Amino acid sequence: MMSLVRNAFCSLAGLGFVFILAGIADAGPSNRAPIPSQLNGPSVGLGSPLPAVERNSSDLQIFITGQTNFQEVDAIPQLGPVFNGHTSCAGCHFQGALGGGASINEIRVRDNQQPGPVHMFAVDNAGFNEPTSAGCSVTDPECMLSQCQLQEVGITGYSTNLAVCDPSSAQFISGTNCFTGRQTLPLFGDGLVEAVDDQTLVGLSQIEPEATRGTAKFVTEAGSSQSRVGRFGWKDDHASLRGFAGDAYLNEMGITNPDHTSEVSECALNDPGLETPLADEPEDATDPDGRADIDRFADFMRALNPPTSTAFSSNSPGARLFAKIGCADCHTPVLVTSLNPAAFIPATTGGVAISASLNQALSNKIFFPFSDFLLHDMGSLGDGITSGSAGPTMMRTAPLWGIGVRTTFLHDGRASSLSSAIAAHDGQGKSAAQAFEQLSPDDQQSLLNFINSL
Repeated sequence: MMSLVRNAFCSLAGLGFVFILAGIADAGPSNRAPIPSQLNGPSVGLGSPLPAVERNSSDLQIFITGQTNFQEVDAIPQLGPVFNGHTSCAGCHFQGALGGGASINEIRVRDNQQPGPVHMFAVDNAGFNEPTSAGCSVTDPECMLSQCQLQEVGITGYSTNLAVCDPSSAQFISGTNCFTGRQTLPLFGDGLVEAVDDQTLVGLSQIEPEATRGTAKFVTEAGSSQSRVGRFGWKDDHASLRGFAGDAYLNEMGITNPDHTSEVSECALNDPGLETPLADEPEDATDPDGRADIDRFADFMRALNPPTSTAFSSNSPGARLFAKIGCADCHTPVLVTSLNPAAFIPATTGGVAISASLNQALSNKIFFPFSDFLLHDMGSLGDGITSGSAGPTMMRTAPLWGIGVRTTFLHDGRASSLSSAIAAHDGQGKSAAQAFEQLSPDDQQSLLNFINSL
């Protein structure tokens, strides 16, 4: 697969990258990507299944069931005890269509008394019921904090006047506590991202320019003994959609599951009035079909269609500027999936592998995420969080496909426009930001128009 990606990169001499502006395409038996000069058509299909899934009744039913679970509002007594304020996956993933991102910020706090950041939850559910007026956000100065929230605040030292983390600042280096925001990530096309083999991503890190070279982060997910290249989450914490779903179900909604069987907050387990019956752990159990909720969520995400670019010629001024100033060094335009994704996509918690037809739908496909899915040192733009081998300044390259439906940008939503997002790039992205600043206003607009079209 790496040779195909290299071929695609070399196909347009002078640009240094290739645009095949369509949703997905078969790589074909020649092991070489086709190079159409342009794509015509509106951006459509967000939230819909892959065309091959739509044509297969069995795969389509699995997608629809997963879609239903993704939207389902959890009103079970076990919700929480603390969670992030939404009672369904769809409560955060909705921008553009079901499965999109959102401009919702959640809070993470640096904790200098613990070996890593502690996740802060927004809403309390002390009575193990749906949130009521008694539950409120820990970030709200008027909130009367519950026992569970007080425990979290005590652990982290959170207060409403904490500064935003700047990992390049003297205050951060000296150990001053700080907080960072995390925006909801869009999920469109993530099944294709999951279907890229590790060697392709490692290979990208070897051919990128030295000054902007990314780092592949190897992770071992819960429920697995195999180390693989991470590609999901702001810090590349997950290699699979099941791993991504299991972590989110626990950390965003406080629901234990087959991959994460312990509550994220211990306060409920230590308080007789709030104690959760151990027989209820995990709350998300595997059903007779071999699927738990986290598997259903993964089913839905895996089959989501990627964004489709609006009409734009690969020879347009904006496309050429994208390469010229260095955007394409990290925002890799084209990737190719494995010939056999089923070899590494994990089975469900009940041991059910992806279907042969879905494997074929994901196999040997060219797609256009505009990301290398590697970690890069972003200097002051880092979130201050250390997660495994990803240090405070290290961030995953955000995919640019579908960016036109976003309203805020960067990991914490600090940028309200693409131009301000580019200007905030630091570290390995600083040279591209400086080159953008030096463009004429017309050239800047051409580049912004191009990015918005992806």
